[in-house]
Amino acid sequence: MENSNYLSVTDILVTNEKIPCKFLHDLPKMGFLDPSAADNDLKAGTNVEIPLWLAESLYSRRPPLVSVELPKIYKDSYREILNADACTVDMHKLNQHFYELGCYIAKHDIKGEVANTLINTFRQRFRMLLSACVSTDSVGAIQPLSASERQQAADAGSTEKALATWLQRGDSVLTTANMVANHRKRKRAEMEMF
Repeated sequence: MENSNYLSVTDILVTNEKIPCKFLHDLPKMGFLDPSAADNDLKAGTNVEIPLWLAESLYSRRPPLVSVELPKIYKDSYREILNADACTVDMHKLNQHFYELGCYIAKHDIKGEVANTLINTFRQRFRMLLSACVSTDSVGAIQPLSASERQQAADAGSTEKALATWLQRGDSVLTTANMVANHRKRKRAEMEMF
């Protein structure tokens, strides 16, 4: 998994998300992966939800043992809602790690619509998030955020606070650096020579 970050708790949580997969080959003694299976063997064509890390490793084998299917939050019905107005969606309820999981899932989307939806959703929600952080509105007034959006909101709030503090301080006057002033003097002296 080339997107993985071994030491990231967020990445560990994302790769533990269960995603739907279809097994392409019979797997002996693997029937325990399907809770509804009565047989010890897992038959080809069986649809099972397994963690992303397992699905990725089974998919990367040659030949692939599974085909990864899109989770419901990245299918057409949800994509239409997100493309229409992503700002009204409760991302925390939809999936806490919507963007991170979407980056993993996008490579399994043949049409490339998941990647476009992720970008469009992020653009819409970033504008909303930025305006809420900079204005007098509170971030809590907008729809619940995903984990990465909460982190961005916290970063934006602390940056805005630091900027306001710096602007109110007013004790340090901005001046031209000596190097720039000396350079201008040399240029002026050269121009006067001609």
